[in-house]
Amino acid sequence: MQVKKLIRIEQVKILNYIPFQILLGLYVVAIVLGLVIYPLIDKQIPVISLSDLFRFPDVWSFMTWITEPYNILLALIVIMITTNEFSNHTFKTQVIFGLGRRELLTQKIVLIFLLAALATILIGLTSVLLGLTHSYKITPGIMVENIWKLLPYFLSSVTYMIIGLFIALLVKNTAMSILSFIGFRTFVEPVLFLIFREKEIRWFFPMRANTQLTPLPDLIEIFQRKMNSAEPVDPSSLDILPKGLPLWANALLVTGYVAIIIFFSYRIMDRKRLS
Repeated sequence: MQVKKLIRIEQVKILNYIPFQILLGLYVVAIVLGLVIYPLIDKQIPVISLSDLFRFPDVWSFMTWITEPYNILLALIVIMITTNEFSNHTFKTQVIFGLGRRELLTQKIVLIFLLAALATILIGLTSVLLGLTHSYKITPGIMVENIWKLLPYFLSSVTYMIIGLFIALLVKNTAMSILSFIGFRTFVEPVLFLIFREKEIRWFFPMRANTQLTPLPDLIEIFQRKMNSAEPVDPSSLDILPKGLPLWANALLVTGYVAIIIFFSYRIMDRKRLS
């Protein structure tokens, strides 16, 4: 079946699903409020100027880092939509009317990529507005210097939702799926990270690798640039910036996780009871 037709079917379902509208609305509101809240926070800090992070080209790093947790809302949207189709027998009904099991899952994966694209566009627009209002010098080159940071943000957003989809397919119950996802994100992996804090394997955990796609901005580099310092500072000597895998390795690792999860999601969909 054509992807456009699958999108139309999914659109009809989600636009009539109130929790989807509420959570998506909360996500958009959270992004928009950032335009007002972040500059206000700056006024409360007399020593460190957060305005430096709102300027081009550093705004791209700052916005992708600070809004990374917002993707949890998108994952909850995917979980609720998927588990709702189990509880309301929507999956089963669509199969009766001729839709294949794999097409049911393809619908959700397409939706995930569309939501990730929407999230990335919103972050991009917010970054542009903050950059335009706080930058001293604006040129096309400076504006787009770090715009590529949106690509790992897109991948991070997709990963959150793919993990949410996988948990929803396994558990099927909405409340338990949400608790499982949040528990994995905020408790299980952090505990494992502490247990293996002396081992390099800690950087290979899926959520850890995913958050490292949008790391804390390089504050040392930003400070040097602001002060026009000719002598570079060794970040390792200060032990401030987080360590871990390089960005390209994190991207490959996370892409591998996404591919594996999608593979097993199709296997589950082939065998799972749809009610």
